[in-house]
Amino acid sequence: MTTELRRAPEITADEFGRRRSAVWAGAEAAGLSALAIFYPARIAYLTGFHHVPTERPLVLVLGPEAKTVLVVPAVEKEHAESVPGVDRVEVYFEYPGEGHPLKRLARVLRSLFGSGSVGADHDGVVPYWGYRGPRLSELLGAPVVDGEMLVETLRRRKSPRELECIQVSCEWAARGHRRMQEAIRPGETELECYAPAELETLREMIRSLPGWRPRSFGGNGVTAMFVEGRKTAYPHGFVRGHGLQPGDVLVSGASADIDGYHSELERTMFMGEPNAAQRDAFANMMALQARAIEALRPGLPMADVDREVARFAGELGCADRLRHHVGHSIGLEGHEAPFLDRGEEAVLEPGMVLTIEPGLYFPELGGFRHSDTVCVTDLGHRVMTDYPRELEELVIPVHR
Repeated sequence: MTTELRRAPEITADEFGRRRSAVWAGAEAAGLSALAIFYPARIAYLTGFHHVPTERPLVLVLGPEAKTVLVVPAVEKEHAESVPGVDRVEVYFEYPGEGHPLKRLARVLRSLFGSGSVGADHDGVVPYWGYRGPRLSELLGAPVVDGEMLVETLRRRKSPRELECIQVSCEWAARGHRRMQEAIRPGETELECYAPAELETLREMIRSLPGWRPRSFGGNGVTAMFVEGRKTAYPHGFVRGHGLQPGDVLVSGASADIDGYHSELERTMFMGEPNAAQRDAFANMMALQARAIEALRPGLPMADVDREVARFAGELGCADRLRHHVGHSIGLEGHEAPFLDRGEEAVLEPGMVLTIEPGLYFPELGGFRHSDTVCVTDLGHRVMTDYPRELEELVIPVHR
């Protein structure tokens, strides 16, 4: 019996075109003659062009009738020219070069779109890898209108195809996590346990998804890892390579890249049976996450979710062990706006995809955090990650 192979979902050229048209409609309504986009994830969102951000500036320009120009360094020339829907590719040789690359951008803006008002998601390149350069407004000799939200407002609500990509990411994250959990052995380091599981899951993705390849740079397409011991008491603990010991708390993370889209699956596990204090901390963490998920519905201020979790943590007597907000949006980036944070002004809308991950952190015990990827629906919410979450299912046998 053979298993039918299913292609991984991808964002179509038509959808990229609709995104650009929607952004340009907003730019026109704001009286702009051109819009410059510097941020790599926004460029990918509007074109499907994923690139390695370096010190070399790379800019997307939108103009009348959603005309699209990419200004790129020579190292990206062929890559940029292969992107469907891009009307023109302007190439400069190198940074810093004899003339700063942003001067080429200024010439493009003037030649194509005249002397009208220009918007941008940032007034020039965000410094990276030693980049230095002028503000765009300095080169144009006029203020640049803040156009960031013209793109970001669209990114908040995921399209049906985006939701499909994230759902498939969730499914592969679960496969990688299951393989990793089964490979954990006492005495071995984290890397020895999870690196082979990541590789085997990557091989399975290649065999099972014809034509699939990771779109985002900086990863191999699948992640299944964990941090162990007291390092888990730091929300962003580092892998230190110590041998796993009975009694250790493990906090994991798994995801997969499906046409550049990501999900988040995290679990708290234990090397052997947890003690009473660990069980109590785990139970409180689970209760907080359940309360946050139950609260999700369209129209609810996102700040209210974070406030409700903080209030409930106070009732449970563990509010002083919170170290971060309840969660964040996710999609092309592992962290996106808006956030489930008491300072957030946005409200929940159908199509938003969020991580739900209130965590509790104890220097003497470790960290306790589950994270699930959840979509807001017209009627409430839908949990997209499907993985065991009860304590008994997350205990690693110390003898096997």
